Amino acid sequence: MEFSIEFYETDSGRCPVRKFLDDLKESDPGDFAAVMAGLTKLQSRHYHRPPLSKHVGDETKNQF
Repeated sequence: MEFSIEFYETDSGRCPVRKFLDDLKESDPGDFAAVMAGLTKLQSRHYHRPPLSKHVGDETKNQF
């Protein structure tokens, strides 16, 4: 199963995550590549576990 990744946008259309990634690409291409590799992995359910993701909420329930 493949997931899409959507970044939050403010009501005015600003996208803080995209701005961060654009700045990171300029300042540290190596870190940018590592972040993009992690985001690419998250498109596959196989990688939906630490260290790339963590359950948010009641830790006594596993809702996968």
